[in-house]
Order: sequence, then structure tokens, then C-alpha cells
Amino acid sequence: MKINPNSLIKILNEFNPNINKIRIKYSFLTIDVLDFLSERGIFIKYKQIEASSYNKIMIALAAVECGADILTVCKLIDWKDFELFASEIMKFHNYVVYKNYRIRNPTRQIDVVGIRLQNALVVDCKHWKRNSYSEMVRAVDKQKERGILFMEKNKSIGIECSYPIVITFLPNEFRYVNQVPIVPISSFNSFLIDFDNYKQNFFRI
Repeated sequence: MKINPNSLIKILNEFNPNINKIRIKYSFLTIDVLDFLSERGIFIKYKQIEASSYNKIMIALAAVECGADILTVCKLIDWKDFELFASEIMKFHNYVVYKNYRIRNPTRQIDVVGIRLQNALVVDCKHWKRNSYSEMVRAVDKQKERGILFMEKNKSIGIECSYPIVITFLPNEFRYVNQVPIVPISSFNSFLIDFDNYKQNFFRI
């Protein structure tokens, strides 16, 4: 099914953080677009879409898939959408989730921490408009430092291992950097499904 990416860009432009639902104009709410979005888990009722970060990110990913300009799409989403989307996926997989987790002395902030079965995933959400290896290395080094500090500050709560992870909006050619997984947000759900099978290959604190 060939979808005009501009119709998805128009939907993204309708999102407003101050409203709960967006009303989609009939002119670009075609049957093909409806079917395309519903296949990606986006529920539309009475020509309205819930104005959630999940829906926004899913529509943004769909727009890129259909050929929309990546920079244009990136300008229409922000870091809050990205972090909320990652958090909701982790909650779905029964993680206890903390957003914008703050560490003191020294002061550091972790975008998302997910805890399940005595394992902590220490997640950095990178809303980059392009990916480069040097940027990845810097992000990984900083995330390793945050992961080490997180474990030092939480020795008493029964967490056995901490795993730094970097999530990106764009697909990338780097699956790992210094044993730290680099996960496109479109693959994060499958990454969590398979995590226990591959965690022995990841950098662990």
C-alpha cells in the first residue's frame, strides 16, 4: 500500500500537547491511511486520534517509512515524546519505570530507568537528526558513567545488574558500541522481548 507521506506529516502537525485528542480533517483521512495507521496499532474513532506520545512516534516512524524527509519529521517530535514512548513500551513489558531519574553528588540525569527481575536498564534517548559513530561513542561513554553511578547509589535495593542502553529515533548501522546496545526506537519492543536471551553479550555493571 503506497501512502503519501505528506498526509502523515499533516497529521503530525495537528498534535498539540494541550489537548487529549486531535481531529483529523476528512480530506486526508482516506481509507488507505486509516488502514495503514490501524496496522501500526493506532486507533482512530470518530475521525479522532488520541494525542499520545505513542501515537505521535508511531505516525512519525510511519512517515519516514513512506519516504518523508527525516529532518522534517524530527522537527515535529521532541525529546518528551521520545522518552514517554520508550517508557510506555517498558511498562508493557512489566518494568517499573522512572523517567528523568536524578542522581546527586555528582549530579546526573538518566532519561529512563526500567527495573525488572533485579535488572536495571539505564536508557538514554537520543533524538538525533543523524547518527555518527563519534556521537555514539560519546553517548555510550556518558551512559556507562551514569550506569555506574546508578549502581553505586542503589546498592541497597536489591538490583543485581545495570545495563546501559542508547535508543535512537533513526535506524543505524551500529548495533553495539563498546558492548552497549544501540537500539532504534522502532526495534525497542523486540529488543525487550529478546533481552534475556542476549543480555550476556551486553556491557553489564
